Amino acid sequence: MGKPHRLRRLEDLARAVAYRQALIRHEYWSRTKLEELQKRRLAELLNWTTQRSPFYRELCSRFRMSKPYALQDFPIMNKKTYMEYFDEIVTDPRLRLSQLKEHMAHVAGDEYYLGEYRVLTTAGSSGQKTVIVFNRKEWSIQEAASMRIASMMGVIPFSTRRPKIVTIGSPSPLHDSYRLPLSMDIGLYRYHVLPATAPIDELVQRLNLLQPYILRGFPSMLGLLVTEQLQGRLHISPCIVAGGGEPLSKELRKQLQAVWQSSVFDIYGTQEGLRAMECNLGEGMHIFEDLGIVEVVDEDNCPVPDGNLGHKILFTSLFSFTQPVIRYEISDMMVLAAEPCSCGLPFRRILAINGRNDDVLYLPGRKGGQVAVHPVHFWDVLESFASIRQYQVVHEADSICLRLMFEKGNGDIVCSVREQLTQKLHSLGVRCPSIHVELVTTLEDRSRNMGKWKNIVSNVNQAVR
Repeated sequence: MGKPHRLRRLEDLARAVAYRQALIRHEYWSRTKLEELQKRRLAELLNWTTQRSPFYRELCSRFRMSKPYALQDFPIMNKKTYMEYFDEIVTDPRLRLSQLKEHMAHVAGDEYYLGEYRVLTTAGSSGQKTVIVFNRKEWSIQEAASMRIASMMGVIPFSTRRPKIVTIGSPSPLHDSYRLPLSMDIGLYRYHVLPATAPIDELVQRLNLLQPYILRGFPSMLGLLVTEQLQGRLHISPCIVAGGGEPLSKELRKQLQAVWQSSVFDIYGTQEGLRAMECNLGEGMHIFEDLGIVEVVDEDNCPVPDGNLGHKILFTSLFSFTQPVIRYEISDMMVLAAEPCSCGLPFRRILAINGRNDDVLYLPGRKGGQVAVHPVHFWDVLESFASIRQYQVVHEADSICLRLMFEKGNGDIVCSVREQLTQKLHSLGVRCPSIHVELVTTLEDRSRNMGKWKNIVSNVNQAVR
């Protein structure tokens, strides 16, 4: 007979508490000592992987790779290849993608697979869903990272207050924004998870009853909620507000601080285990580099200097031994700080995340060919209008549709938005397509991508450029 489910969860969480203590100690290390830890853990990961993973064992043999391995010797792994060779990449031969998908179809809570694995999937906002597997030890590290995030916001586990934490995120137990709070909800904190796909009036009703001390959610959802507060339907006073999963704009941050008088934090995370978090200074998100390595690269996979915008990042998890994540391609375009933070943490900081490279639209140029239009150009125009609460840019074959959620009494905004966007695109050398502006009272369709909001949507095949 296997151990009862609750006992396994308690063991996992007890292990996580011990891991958290180690993570806290790392925060007081020097940069040199942190890099030494990274080097040791990377060597352990690569040695294990080349022995236990059929894919990497074959790769090592074919290219006659020898110890000590260098990270740059390993191939860059995109999502398509990662899933195509899933059965060969994993280090436990019992894990088979087809069987995992059957398990995922029936997951309703915090179930284990084979009594020891938790299975997640990415939202698929980039067009390709990825299945991610963690064993119990690896999941405890995920829980410890979540505790570190809470600690950086000033919340300590086992405190007598046990603050109420409400997360508005994915409604799926296959997503970590749902699964992590669920797996940790045995007394450390008072967790509540509300689905971002729920109608806004239902969320308002639940929040009014729960009265969260900490409110976490997608920034687009936080923007809707702060509007509900301003309009007198929502009545909460969270001391801490944290956004994640989408870009948190300066304008929204200011509004959250002004309306709720709360501390606002930006959090970055991926299903694969990459985590970053702002300190109290709010000068960028500190990457948890004791758990992973981030390479910022250009379109040709060459390193981008700190302080410059990269085309994508390559992530290597230092704790994923079941399903190795080595130089895994993530399409977020980010800028890393060139200087250390004055808070004293040894971790590098993310200064900006300017969308995903699959959010870049390719529009016809006035001189022929196509012009790559970065999402930041749409942000510059649309976020300059204070009355726009939320927006979505929809790219069609011969037009651009702007769906704008706005405050009442601002119907004259249409001409101004169209004019400013036309000027912006013209300045970029674009042969401006027809621009349609649609004013809407809600943009709540979050049924796809696990409740995440996508600001840029292209209905045009841009594969050939």
